[in-house]
Amino acid sequence: MRKAFSILLILAILVSLSGCSEEWRRKFVRKKKDVAKKPRIYQTRKYTKEPTEALYAKHYNYAISWLSELADDLGQNNKKDARCIEEALGQIRDVRFFLVPEKAEELDKHINRLKEVQDLILRRDLGHANMDYARRSVEREERFLRSEFYYNKIKKHMKKSFDEDEGT
Repeated sequence: MRKAFSILLILAILVSLSGCSEEWRRKFVRKKKDVAKKPRIYQTRKYTKEPTEALYAKHYNYAISWLSELADDLGQNNKKDARCIEEALGQIRDVRFFLVPEKAEELDKHINRLKEVQDLILRRDLGHANMDYARRSVEREERFLRSEFYYNKIKKHMKKSFDEDEGT
């Protein structure tokens, strides 16, 4: 047994020294398969998406929701306050995008007031007086949106298509 083991060991050493070990290794090591990727073909089409009452209502409701959440929780968590005001402003800008330019201009001063509140929040300058001012401003803008830009009231002021004059 010992003699057979030593012969095998000598043969293994000879094979590794003779240079055919590379051939043996290449024979038993798996090769990576080349997978030919299928080319993707994209057909571009112009989609015409018209402003709808449902889409307006979605952005309007999101804006109201973010504003009411901000008014309820203002001052408890600075990151949440920043996120709420950022999302509310974004949704109000989307609401503005649905309106004809004359009606959209009415929203500009309210957007600017909310930007002032956003500046207070981002500067982390919410002392007692500023927090009271910010809360009253947010509640006032929420009431204004609820009364003047409710989607049943705004139907006649919506754009017919998104390609119309976009204002800003």
